[in-house]
Amino acid sequence: MSLALFIANRLTLRSASGKMQTGVVIAVTGIALSVVVMLISIAVMMGFKEEIRRKIMGFDSQLTVTVHGADSNTGTKLVELSELRNALKVLPPEASSALTIRQPVILKTPADFSGAVVKGMSRDYDWEFVRENLVEGEIPDFRADSTLYHIIISRNLAKDLDAKLGDKIDAYFLGDGSYRTRRLKIAAVYDTHFGEYDDNYIFSTLGLLSGLAGLDENEGTQLEIYGLKSDREIADCGRELSAALLEELYTGKISTLYSVTDVHTSAALYFNWLALLDTNVVVILTLMALLTCLTLVSSLYILILRRVNMIGILKALGATDGLIRRAFIYLTLRILAAGLLIGNAVSVCLIVIQDSTRIIPLNPEAYYLDHVPMLLSIPALLILNISIIVVASLVLVLPSAIITSIPPSKVINYD
Repeated sequence: MSLALFIANRLTLRSASGKMQTGVVIAVTGIALSVVVMLISIAVMMGFKEEIRRKIMGFDSQLTVTVHGADSNTGTKLVELSELRNALKVLPPEASSALTIRQPVILKTPADFSGAVVKGMSRDYDWEFVRENLVEGEIPDFRADSTLYHIIISRNLAKDLDAKLGDKIDAYFLGDGSYRTRRLKIAAVYDTHFGEYDDNYIFSTLGLLSGLAGLDENEGTQLEIYGLKSDREIADCGRELSAALLEELYTGKISTLYSVTDVHTSAALYFNWLALLDTNVVVILTLMALLTCLTLVSSLYILILRRVNMIGILKALGATDGLIRRAFIYLTLRILAAGLLIGNAVSVCLIVIQDSTRIIPLNPEAYYLDHVPMLLSIPALLILNISIIVVASLVLVLPSAIITSIPPSKVINYD
């Protein structure tokens, strides 16, 4: 093994003039381009899925607890926080929860009107998602009584209503066969580029909606749970919380049957769509892997043909076919290593530049994002590179068998 490496290291990939051989340059360039395409594809896929997931979970919490059979947008069946406190102990320490109320509303301005859903959040709600997507104004201090009727509206709704920051609009809250009217002030405007949600959601304080319905601070239409780290943890916690609630119902500790909904169920359409991206990436990786393997096999044959007389001399000196084959495989892997090094460097630079500058735009109406997202994943980068090296090493074993068919007596003086 060490002798094969010694031979491979002694062989040069440069021509007599000292320049890199043309075939080697073409091979390294082809491999580098394949690596760039593969890494960029993975980065875009992971970045796109991460951004869309964040938007979905910003509107629909990771886990949602509602009264069984209730419509969370009508407010007809209420979640009582006092009944849930004991069952919530099954959740991990990093999980957070907050009561919310969702109430249908019709907004009216002198110019137009539109329907939407007002989502009222409790004081301990995490506003980070809304804050990240604000385009005008600031999140009000909902702890103050003066901000009770302040709302955060989407740019789409503001455009439909011909309203702007600071305007007051009439709101007709629907429920129980009647409606209540309030005048609300636009305190901030957000835009997530997620039209299906932006067109329908308005954010406000829980006090606004609980006051309309005559509820206290421990009641809402649903309890939202977030802060879980992975899809597996979301699914596991959902099952554990559901089992805990059922056990408390059967033992008489609570009197209400609650349902626990996973975000992958409530937003299944979007997650199924994201799953299709994996198929596209697999196709790209397969094609690029085939291109890389074909390039390496071609390079191996070129290297062998350029050194046929050397192979004959080594055989005449007693070198085995296996030793010579390993030496040429190692030499070809040097070309692969150069291509991987260049491809990784270029890919990481492109990913970092796009992530920091967002220079490549997207149509948000079609893709829900205004830029191409790229996520640099070190584990994915390492796995891809190791996989390429392993596959290439295996692929080169069979083509290198051509060395066994080279008779030393005929090729020593081959030119």
